[in-house]
Amino acid sequence: MNKKVDILRTRPSWIAIDSEAIQENARIIMQYTGAKRLIAVVKANGYGFGAVATVKALYEIGVRDFAVATIAEAAILRQEVTYDDFQILLLGVQDVAFVDIMVAYHLSPAVGDLSWLQQAVKLIPEGKVLEVQLAIDTGMGRMGAHSQSQVKEMYEFIQSSDKLQLMGAFTHFATADDNNQSYYDHQVENFYKWVHGANIPEKYWHLANSGSALWHKKEINIHTIRVGSVLYGYNPGAPERDMPIKLKSVLSLKSRIGFVHELQAGESVSYGATYTAERPQWVATLPIGYADGYLRRMTGMRVLIAGHVEHVIGRVTMDQIVISLDKKYPVNTEVTLIGQDGDEEITLEEFAEYAKTIPHEISTTFSSRLPRIYN
Repeated sequence: MNKKVDILRTRPSWIAIDSEAIQENARIIMQYTGAKRLIAVVKANGYGFGAVATVKALYEIGVRDFAVATIAEAAILRQEVTYDDFQILLLGVQDVAFVDIMVAYHLSPAVGDLSWLQQAVKLIPEGKVLEVQLAIDTGMGRMGAHSQSQVKEMYEFIQSSDKLQLMGAFTHFATADDNNQSYYDHQVENFYKWVHGANIPEKYWHLANSGSALWHKKEINIHTIRVGSVLYGYNPGAPERDMPIKLKSVLSLKSRIGFVHELQAGESVSYGATYTAERPQWVATLPIGYADGYLRRMTGMRVLIAGHVEHVIGRVTMDQIVISLDKKYPVNTEVTLIGQDGDEEITLEEFAEYAKTIPHEISTTFSSRLPRIYN
């Protein structure tokens, strides 16, 4: 029987991932910031780019710290990546009842309240240690110690227990990638005030997400950066902020023509008959739709074929879209939905802006029906 990836490729729509571009982007952001350590965020299957492949690519260039959101995501990495000398940080809120699993998989959960730690030490197997990250809520409002006294109380509890080991103290910025500088400054002030007040050594701090690394590197401690989107080559502040550096494009979304026909004047395509030909024109059907993550609202979006621009016409359906053509093309002709074709390019940022959302949502929406092909 064929491998799963071969079965997926029987339907000719796919995502191409440039693993070397991910490596190069890691080098670019480290050089730009002057950081000495990188925590690569690979949650949500590496933002849709493939967590296992991303970890393997970054491990090759010396990255040893990775962050995910869930225990299940971390378990997949431990099972699929054979190296045993890399750390996994759990960014999301975790149920303390699963402390034994976290210990078994050598995971470092973000912890934001003392009661969680107090329960955890009772559940940690005898002779084992749970490595923890002290989450500090300076203004994101999701999780974390929310005052200097809480930070100090948690730090002292961790230091006093032989079942706990501190691996990091961090915060997450709400406005690092937009123009609300005053709120960003408020969060920075809180972090420094609270960690200094608790006497937490600098070696544990990691503040800089992608937005901070790009636009605030001179305002915060930058020894360790904890980034995701910049690794994958897109602008986390799009469309509000321009990039200060040039990253390598990582993702291309491709499909192939499955059917070609000529519409006659007055004939329509797709549900609702929202597009009607005014004159005879060639159109093509592509095997990709909103079940793949090509959103229903992308009607009218640009696509590239043979180095020039065409457009999606009619409604996007669950499994198929229809595009305009300037002439008749053969079945199996490649069409670029995101990426470069000749002198033309459709970026992930452009795609997201057309969809009235952010690049993060687009890349994580692409479904498992689209095979990830790595080169």
